[in-house]
Amino acid sequence: MADMRNMTVTTLDLHAGYEVIGPVCGTCREQSDPDLAFLEALREIRKSAAMLEADAVIGMRQTMVALADGTGRFHLQLYGTAVRRSEEASVESSGAFSGMSMSGGMHAGMPGALSGVSAAASMVPGRGPAGRQEGDFLVDGSTLVRYIGQSEYVRVPDGIINIGAESFHNARIVSVELPDSVTEIREGAFSGCEHLERIRLSTRLLVIRKNAFQSCISLSDIALPASLQEMDKDAFSACPELPAVTEFIRRKEAEAKDAEYLRARRPVWRRQGRCQYCGGFFKGGLKGVKVCSMCGMEKDY
Repeated sequence: MADMRNMTVTTLDLHAGYEVIGPVCGTCREQSDPDLAFLEALREIRKSAAMLEADAVIGMRQTMVALADGTGRFHLQLYGTAVRRSEEASVESSGAFSGMSMSGGMHAGMPGALSGVSAAASMVPGRGPAGRQEGDFLVDGSTLVRYIGQSEYVRVPDGIINIGAESFHNARIVSVELPDSVTEIREGAFSGCEHLERIRLSTRLLVIRKNAFQSCISLSDIALPASLQEMDKDAFSACPELPAVTEFIRRKEAEAKDAEYLRARRPVWRRQGRCQYCGGFFKGGLKGVKVCSMCGMEKDY
């Protein structure tokens, strides 16, 4: 693990010789002191980056959401892009970089100032943008890196293919609509979204990764598209029982068991001169090629 105490965290970007690792975030919940909240979230984002063996966090931004209980408390979240130094690393503007470093160059009691710094400028030469802002979203190519809006009702823009890892982590959202361009929901994308009640999935969705909807305790139902091919068994961990999810996992486990049985039987069927794919019998086909009477596969042995 990298040294989190010396981890550089900056609202700027670094230049030349850095590779992007991925998005990281730090959260402080139910706090009333802005300084303490900022420092706690800063420690958490450094820890997350250190676990990824990162050398710095760039393009840092923040969101602050006031609680509705009238106590003046709020949730604060910092997020940015973890990067790792390459061998030829150099910083184009070291003076400006060190001046914005969260290791002491910026006053910790100024979290509000961070919201005015655009993450759209985060660039790593040779790797494209670390993220550009599009409305309420931070986007890297066709990947949604982070939701930065305040609305509880979210519609992801068309053209997004991947919902990035932890892109909605702990977001205070109630409803989400994904465009049909989305094919993958990555690890922890909606983890910790305790108020999420409804989500409309893409009709072209192929994969839902591990812990994608972990602890979405308000999610009472979900419709899985027919296009879905793979879903980690822990994708909906710590959620209420969802019939569609249970049925999908049961069906995939049965298909895997059947496939294993077929693979085990192939040598036996081949020796018997039967179809190695289903055990059926062959019949004469066009041009003398034998075809399985059950699955239609040609005999290839």
